[in-house]
Amino acid sequence: MNKKEVKELMKGQLIAVIRGNDIDEAKLICKTLVESGITSLEITFSLPKAEKLICDLKKEFSNALIGAGTVLSKEQAKLAIDNGADFIVSPCIVEEVGAYCREKDIFCSMGAATPTEVYNSYLAGSDVVKLFPGDCISMKMIKGIKAPMPFIEMMPTGGVDDMNVKEWFKNGAYATGFGGYLTKGINASNLDILKERCEKLIQATK
Repeated sequence: MNKKEVKELMKGQLIAVIRGNDIDEAKLICKTLVESGITSLEITFSLPKAEKLICDLKKEFSNALIGAGTVLSKEQAKLAIDNGADFIVSPCIVEEVGAYCREKDIFCSMGAATPTEVYNSYLAGSDVVKLFPGDCISMKMIKGIKAPMPFIEMMPTGGVDDMNVKEWFKNGAYATGFGGYLTKGINASNLDILKERCEKLIQATK
């Protein structure tokens, strides 16, 4: 999919950020997330063999949005895209990543925490700017930035949960990212807890 198609699908999405050390366990978690209704997954490069997981998930869940996170170089972006990543996410502005994604027509989201960073992230190639870390940012910041720059879309990651996700969207979030809120403490033995968290989160957006 090209970046325009992914951006359209990304609107309103609840994106699960996948970290960890065990690719097999991460795959079980991803499968549970998709089956529970969370169909946008960001596989971070802090996970060993992240590109393999991206490839496997794209084959198994063709209708899900599977992207790469913690992408800090052009080389990582290329590796992710070559393995089927639908989108690329960086925690900060990495100009070579933005340029490469633009060249390949791949959706890109790079991190920012101030109005200046948000604008620079947009200029560097972010289709939707990642507000990170979300728990250090007021949700009113989105409205504040969009007043003079309505052409910039933003999605918070970190600090978003079932208690505030609806407010983030009301304040203009394009999508939202979830890490520890969904997956903290989850392993192969307690996937039922993850299912409950997914259900609770999805209900909170209604």
